[in-house]
Amino acid sequence: MANIDGHEYIEIGGVKWATMNIGANSVTDYGQYFQWGDTTGYLSGQCGSSGTTYAKPFTWTDYTFSGGRSTPGTTGMTKYNASDGKTVLDICNDAARLNWGGSWRMPTKDEYVALGEAVNTAWTANYQGSGVSGLVCTDKTDSSKVLFFPACGSCNDGSVRAVGSWGDYWSSSVDSSYFRYGHLFIFNNVSADWLRQGDRCGGHSVRGVVG
Repeated sequence: MANIDGHEYIEIGGVKWATMNIGANSVTDYGQYFQWGDTTGYLSGQCGSSGTTYAKPFTWTDYTFSGGRSTPGTTGMTKYNASDGKTVLDICNDAARLNWGGSWRMPTKDEYVALGEAVNTAWTANYQGSGVSGLVCTDKTDSSKVLFFPACGSCNDGSVRAVGSWGDYWSSSVDSSYFRYGHLFIFNNVSADWLRQGDRCGGHSVRGVVG
């Protein structure tokens, strides 16, 4: 399989999609959870309010761009706000680039939407006998091209939730109408929503792209 900077990819719709999450060691590994715009990732055992030296609660208070506010709302962000007009993460705040280097970056919301239009999706509770559930995305024009997104759940307010039943993946795009939100790709065993919003302080998975 082709790779860039040591990381394997599958090209669909002109975009090279990584086959695994940032922080993962295999396609079925959950990898790390990131706040939107934070380049430091945390494994599930490091997410929470207690129990580890590197605990990360994933609340507004510990979010870099909330300025320490517990409820920043749509106007209280210190970056990526109505004043600076930024709608996509700068490279210095891109978890894919800062962790994998090279030309890797996080996908925009439009690239997630385009991926959704280019693939057929199917939920699996046991991907290739691994026991890991998630979403299988098969290129509509070339069935040999398959991406798997594990249902990693998310980290919010001191706990890891919905592992095995939900997948939540950050895009690099902020919601320019409500700056407290970043755009997400979210799925479960019923449906896939390629354009959803979520609080930027939440901990979600990241998949890298090149293109």
